[in-house]
Amino acid sequence: MIEFEHVSKSYGKSPILRDLSFTVPDGRFLVLIGPSGCGKTTTLKMINRLIEPDSGRVLINGDDAAKMDPVELRRHIGYVIQQIGLFPNMTVAQNITVVPRLMKTGHAECERIARELLEMVNLPYDQYAEKYPNELSGGQQQRIGVLRALAASPPVVLMDEPFGALDPMTREALQDEVKKLQKKLHKTIVFVTHDMGEALRLADNILFMEGGRIVQMAPPEEMLEHPASDLVRSFLGRQTAQEDAPILAGEFMKTNAYRVSMDRGVLECAALMARSGVDTLLVTDEDDKYLGVVTIKSIRLYGRNLSSIVPLITKDPHTVRVDEDARESMDYLLNSNDNYVVVLNPDDTIAGIITKNSMAHVVASALWGEAAES
Repeated sequence: MIEFEHVSKSYGKSPILRDLSFTVPDGRFLVLIGPSGCGKTTTLKMINRLIEPDSGRVLINGDDAAKMDPVELRRHIGYVIQQIGLFPNMTVAQNITVVPRLMKTGHAECERIARELLEMVNLPYDQYAEKYPNELSGGQQQRIGVLRALAASPPVVLMDEPFGALDPMTREALQDEVKKLQKKLHKTIVFVTHDMGEALRLADNILFMEGGRIVQMAPPEEMLEHPASDLVRSFLGRQTAQEDAPILAGEFMKTNAYRVSMDRGVLECAALMARSGVDTLLVTDEDDKYLGVVTIKSIRLYGRNLSSIVPLITKDPHTVRVDEDARESMDYLLNSNDNYVVVLNPDDTIAGIITKNSMAHVVASALWGEAAES
């Protein structure tokens, strides 16, 4: 358990933290969030003594952190940052087991730890253990950073905006993996982010800060229902417009849809689908305007003797404009077998797609709008 008791911190005459008191029970996932400069990273670094308080105490399992040896303390607290900081001259397995090896853990046990952790995030040991960081994607490197923080089986793990530099799809995948690991291993995680969507996705409790003070600490559902201030409400993205105001497709689409130009080859498109883990690509003409889609099914059935994807392009997916009501797309997806709707700009270029996952945001916004009116 982590406890802050009346913790304050200033730099010169500038107060950074003002009389913070809160508790993180064992095995809970706490997310610190708030505007830039609110003190969330300073709060995080108090836990492993990278920053010391001017007054107050930080207790870990009832013991005052200020009275612990800082090196020994940090060896029992995992730490993950955005920059990752993998050692380039070490293999993946060596990077993961840095702390266990510092603690004189034997070679066989280190191998077992690395193997077990890699399997947990679907990176097979035999395939990845001997690779070096420069042979990995950004998402894979960040996974190794998380595993390194878990390797010595610390009860507490600190994460400072660990996924901020990743693309949205990789970020969501890592968020899911971290939450699964936290539940499986029963770790206490304190996580800093500026992204409320990430906070809602991960947190057991959200601690919202402003000006070095706690504005609200609550589970996600409670914070959604009863935000403590206008600033909290704005971070939550509540609808403040009239209930009948349209929710535009452009507000809820995903912009990272995979697309190719019509002059691409069949084999090239099949390879792109395989690398990206998708079964459909959006196709554009020479003016970047939307033409339709090509699917892995059509490539498999009809593409063997073709060099161009043009004969395989179909206009099956439903399309909407960015300024149309997103609820119409939601109704369409609910009443059809399609998994997505293509969103187009006024000039027929591709703006993005609305998926069934996107609909959750539409529903949430509609509910928040009604709550705001009540």
